[in-house]
Amino acid sequence: MSQLFLSVVTDLSDWPLSRRAETVLVADMLGEGWSGVVSLPPPSPFRKRHGIGCSCCSRDGLSMILAQIFQEHVTGARPAIRGVVVLVSTQERQDVLQMLEQDVLVRARYRLQD
Repeated sequence: MSQLFLSVVTDLSDWPLSRRAETVLVADMLGEGWSGVVSLPPPSPFRKRHGIGCSCCSRDGLSMILAQIFQEHVTGARPAIRGVVVLVSTQERQDVLQMLEQDVLVRARYRLQD
């Protein structure tokens, strides 16, 4: 199985409408023409409280969303897609990219693109 592309963007105006139909948008807003739109969950109040290795504390919510999208893609539970676009604020972009680059499962399943 080949990797899906993953783009972290701060603006959707340059994202081509022709590619949206084969792309899932992860954002706290509705989007037009996307294969699917997934909202980011609020941060868990238990994050980092249970200890090393705890499944609810050890992975970021975005990582879990990306895992779910990939699983649905592989099992056919979601229409065929080529990738995912994550919409974040300008201030969050670098932190989100760093977190995604450090997540082994995200790197195995997705190719980060600028």
